[in-house]
Amino acid sequence: MTTTDRQHKDVSPTEKQSSRGLEQISGFLYTAEISAAQFSPKSCVGGFTKLTGYPVTSFLKSNFYNEVIVDRDDVEHLRAFRRASKSSGTARNFSYRINSRGGKKLVVNEQVVAIEMRGPVKLLGGIVTLSDGRGMISSEVTIRKEKLRFQEMEKLNKHLLEVNQLKDEFLANTSHELRTPLNSIIGFLTLITEGYYEGDDELRLFTRNALDSSYHLLNVINDLLDISKIESGRMQLQIEKVYVDEIMDEIYSLFKVQADQKNLKLECVTLETPLFAAADVRKLKQVLINLVGNAIKFTDKGGIVVSVEAAGQYLKYHVRDTGIGIPREKQDKLFQKFIQVDGTATRKYGGSGLGLVISKHLVEMMGGEIAMESDGAGLGTTVSFTVPKWTKEDI
Repeated sequence: MTTTDRQHKDVSPTEKQSSRGLEQISGFLYTAEISAAQFSPKSCVGGFTKLTGYPVTSFLKSNFYNEVIVDRDDVEHLRAFRRASKSSGTARNFSYRINSRGGKKLVVNEQVVAIEMRGPVKLLGGIVTLSDGRGMISSEVTIRKEKLRFQEMEKLNKHLLEVNQLKDEFLANTSHELRTPLNSIIGFLTLITEGYYEGDDELRLFTRNALDSSYHLLNVINDLLDISKIESGRMQLQIEKVYVDEIMDEIYSLFKVQADQKNLKLECVTLETPLFAAADVRKLKQVLINLVGNAIKFTDKGGIVVSVEAAGQYLKYHVRDTGIGIPREKQDKLFQKFIQVDGTATRKYGGSGLGLVISKHLVEMMGGEIAMESDGAGLGTTVSFTVPKWTKEDI
């Protein structure tokens, strides 16, 4: 194997993807975490091998560059320069000597800039190039771009960690929502089977509790199945002519008893002029059931008003409640999967937390839009959504 072959073999895929500019000037760009006692390289792109003769993987070894490549007389000065650069908000330059793999001594110029990080460790971005006696051959624009790139990577990494944590919390809440009604069903059926009840009244009470828990468990399972169908693209709709007032009457009948049990006023406003929606009747009911169910669940006093109005080529529904409301800083997280505005509230009131996500998908699949407004915690919430109006062309 020739020397040229060995040099090409030493170049990693990362270095092959480096910018042409850095390769042409025999320089490289790096990022590294730096503490009081440690210089830990994290990435290296450009012509590191061309400049030093060493494979780029050697630079990624902690302190290899300082201990092997940098001239011994300049090591401490370079360390001091990098440590001082941690607290600087601008790019700084420093010239020093290195020993290439072939024994040749070179004078290089290093430009570094600190990238803000959480905690005591700072991330440095640096460009090392041959010195031509006039200072840096690199551009400050390049290093500013690299600083921005790593700041964006830090933001993305933070977001991914948050999503992963939310996913774990969601799975924990969902497991709780599955186990609780199932344990209730098993408990009441065991009491019935073993005869631990006194008279028909208590038997009917145990049976009713088991049935209620069964419906709750079914709702959670249906939510999980629906979100799975939506994400896999297997959810299908059947668009048809839907009489709006008829749906309103069904929603009122379905939730009237539940509202009365909490001493809430439930009002479903019907229209004087009959209107028809172009929608999947079952999915439209599902959206309204999700929204009205949430409104009743999170409202302890006052009431809920469900209304619909004509809005051009659409019908616009509103579900208004006087419930716990939503803090303004958390409203932008609504309708996102795995996101629950308050995980403790979800556990207190029950539910999988998927109702809004499913409703958003269903409304959009029917050709509409959905939005939520709240003046803040304790000030109630209004959810509005649209569906296309049935026209003669739809017949």
